[in-house]
Amino acid sequence: MHYSVHDQGKKILSLSLIPLATKFRQIFMALNILSPTGGYHPPRLIPAEKFQLLLVAVISFFSCSLKAQELGSSLQLRNSHLWRGIEVSSGLIYTGDLHLDWKHFYVGFWGGGNSEGSYKEFDHYVGYKKNRLTLELWDIYNFSPAATYNNREYFNYTGSGTGRFWDLRSYCKLSEKVPLVLSLNAIVYGRDRNSSNTENKYSYFASAEYPVYKRDSLEISARLGYAAALNGSGEKINFFARHSGINELSLIVTRQLPFMGHKVPISIWAMWNPANNNSYLQFSVVAYTFKEKLRNL
Repeated sequence: MHYSVHDQGKKILSLSLIPLATKFRQIFMALNILSPTGGYHPPRLIPAEKFQLLLVAVISFFSCSLKAQELGSSLQLRNSHLWRGIEVSSGLIYTGDLHLDWKHFYVGFWGGGNSEGSYKEFDHYVGYKKNRLTLELWDIYNFSPAATYNNREYFNYTGSGTGRFWDLRSYCKLSEKVPLVLSLNAIVYGRDRNSSNTENKYSYFASAEYPVYKRDSLEISARLGYAAALNGSGEKINFFARHSGINELSLIVTRQLPFMGHKVPISIWAMWNPANNNSYLQFSVVAYTFKEKLRNL
């Protein structure tokens, strides 16, 4: 039987994502999203009080673990904010983060905005990284003025009324010799809802990224992304695209330019979204970045 290159690529991507998919299935079952037989049922909502206690526990954990700890931060300037096949905002965009690292764990904040004030975002995240595997949970809150969802209640965590969403992320690098990075991500809570606002869709985004060229201060990477929803609720649209399918084809060129004794990364990112029938081009520069070890208290 004859197989095309496209069919073989889909088969390889599918087999490579099986371990990540298995991990996500276990997590969804733990969150009461999937039954052991594979069926879908809505999860129990997490009350705001319990989430606040969880947040306090996480902060306390990192506050009590100040030994061998690092503080890191970065700031980027760009002409648009691209994410998983979507242009979140355009114009003069600034994005930055602040994170605290302890052994394999880290916790941080990420924020962004534009010069016009039409885009505003403030996120929190926790993560775990060991060897070639990275797991993260992001609490994302885009409170841009023109938002069509609830952008006025920061601490609203109710399933049908919140303006935020929780994004569960995983990344796995195959090896140093084969630096293919596979990623599986899903929205497990929040404003990823059906049109009647009665159920979560649990939209997910799977991708494969590979550095096709890397030498000295120049790197060129290519990425392929696919989006769909675990619970479509009879609707084609998911959080990332108008319908299930390939929603990101990206080519990213990064160059380290010397400036006053430092190397400044600049990037050009070309992104195509076949599912939504559009494309974007992003220019970005890293204004600053640092990571510093903290003294023991």
